[in-house]
Amino acid sequence: MHDSCFLETADRIGTRLCRDALWSGDRCNWLGWAMEAVNGSWLTAYRAQGSSLYDGTAGIALFLGRLYNFTRDALQKSAALGALNHAISAAGDLDPTLRPALYSGATGIAYATIELGVLFNDDRMVTQGLKALGPAAEIPDGYNWLDIIGGSAGAIQVLLETADRFCDSDLKERALKHGRLLLRTAVKSDRGWSWDTLPGQTEKHLLGYGHGAGGIGAALARLWSATENAEYRDAALESFRYERSYFSPKDRNWPDLRSMAVYGVPKDQPVYAMAWCHGAPGIGLSRLCAAELMEDAEILQELDDAVQTTAAACSNIVFPASGSLCLCHGLGGNADLLLNAAELRDRQDLRSIAENVGHQANLQLVRDNLPWPCGVTGAGETPNLMLGLAGIGHFYLRLYDSAQVPSILLLSSANQHKVTRPVVENSFTAATAQS
Repeated sequence: MHDSCFLETADRIGTRLCRDALWSGDRCNWLGWAMEAVNGSWLTAYRAQGSSLYDGTAGIALFLGRLYNFTRDALQKSAALGALNHAISAAGDLDPTLRPALYSGATGIAYATIELGVLFNDDRMVTQGLKALGPAAEIPDGYNWLDIIGGSAGAIQVLLETADRFCDSDLKERALKHGRLLLRTAVKSDRGWSWDTLPGQTEKHLLGYGHGAGGIGAALARLWSATENAEYRDAALESFRYERSYFSPKDRNWPDLRSMAVYGVPKDQPVYAMAWCHGAPGIGLSRLCAAELMEDAEILQELDDAVQTTAAACSNIVFPASGSLCLCHGLGGNADLLLNAAELRDRQDLRSIAENVGHQANLQLVRDNLPWPCGVTGAGETPNLMLGLAGIGHFYLRLYDSAQVPSILLLSSANQHKVTRPVVENSFTAATAQS
């Protein structure tokens, strides 16, 4: 039985996004908080959104399109198309070295185009997205981005998922090119295999899903499943072994290996994050993906550790002390692990914990009309998917019906193909079709 309060909250957020959209012709954008690199430091800035899935209009379009699938609100559909038009038109402004990225590049924009085409029953949109996806995922000269958020591991996820969905052998071959790059760039040590995912920014190779070995391992496991090439299976297991060597049984978590000196943390003091990008929730998603593909007792144990640690962190929610609700490094992303595990491992107790996060946020924030806690540290609300309102709305949509709303944090999950295609009129704008 779906709890209508979750859909009402998602609809409230979607309606607000429609209200705040800034239009120019058939394109729209939003203003919001973001982090900008200035003279080697990260500073908050209030600016127009970019084009990417992570923190741009492609991600906002995806949320509004999935919301429209339930509400049939014409304004939400219009804003989804306007946001997608902006994303496509601004894709050329992306860093060319990030074009293959799912969350940060043009590959994610193509993915959003395909998804909206399916939701709106518009074959032209689907065709446009499929046509754009292959070239967007092509590996450029000098390419060295490898992780889920900004590199090859994320590209592999969307290429394999789409290749399987649309029986496209070319997309599968492009995924294999990224897989071969990951095999070539792996650093092999006594601990296992790891990757330099943020060159020059860390002393040790990172753990976790968004930037670390866990996300890369999940992508390699998917490649093994798609090809039965044992090299990918062995590489996936080696990436998990690398992470296992850092696991703390006492904390039931994996440390964040980024340099914490800038935050005043002593060099030898471990920091245990709780996020999709760093820490147990994301590592849980990587092991959940692997557990669906291969039998391994250590993977199952690590999945249990990650789920239990995440479940504990999602209990006793009190805002603002409990932090943000964003998908990247907030409670929304953490609870998404519990929703995925509830679906794929038949753990309804975990769904109850995730649902309680949504209920508590409604009680503590919506009731008193308080701002949504977003993921830009030291700043206010922002509209985008991974750090802001669109992602929080997407979390509530998943609470309402996770079978019909696939996770945006784990594209290889088994429920990815369950989205229905409602019979509605073609609505892809001419500007988008020509972009």
